Order: sequence, then structure tokens, then C-alpha cells
Amino acid sequence: MLIANAEEAAALGIIGGVWGFLIFLYAIMIGVGITLFIFWIISIVDVSQRKNEEFPNSTENSRSTWLIVLLVTLIIPVAAGVAAIVYYASVMKKIPRGSGKTVLPPDQPQLPQS
Repeated sequence: MLIANAEEAAALGIIGGVWGFLIFLYAIMIGVGITLFIFWIISIVDVSQRKNEEFPNSTENSRSTWLIVLLVTLIIPVAAGVAAIVYYASVMKKIPRGSGKTVLPPDQPQLPQS
């Protein structure tokens, strides 16, 4: 009788540890998801407030293209986070909003800043 209780206690301890680990992983995934969603919202706000000239290698449709990409990726949550990270690395980090800088394509000469 005493041995059965020890085995049951060990089994319950293992099961509890596995469930605790799964709950921990689930909490981490929820935290990452919420962080990526907030980052996605920040990217949407940045696109909507940025002028077309403030996009690297800007064309007439740079702002619209990024806005469409960010809005369409909301359908797949992981894609929304990835799109927001790509937007940050390729646009937000290169030219901060309101800096007045414009980036010309590589084949065009840079104009002096006044």
C-alpha cells in the first residue's frame, strides 16, 4: 500500500511538471503574440503618418503598398508580426519619421541638404 502511494505521487509530480511546462510555454507564446500585435499597430500608425517622400527608394505607391501589406497580413497573425519587423528594418530604422530626409535610389545623385 505504501509503495503504490509513492508511485502515484511520483506520477502526479511528473504530470504536474509537464502541465506546468506547457502552461509556461503557452504564456510565453501569448506574450510574444501580444508584443508582435502591438508592434504591428505601431507600424500601421507609422505608415499612415509618414509622407511618401520619407520612404527609402520611394515611388508614388510606397505608402499604399506598405499599408496594404500590413493590413492584409493581419489575417495570419504570425505574418503580421513578420511584416511589422520587415517594415521596421527596411523603413522605420533607415529614416525616422519627420526627419526631413529623403533617400534617393542608388543611381540618382544625392542632393545637398540645406
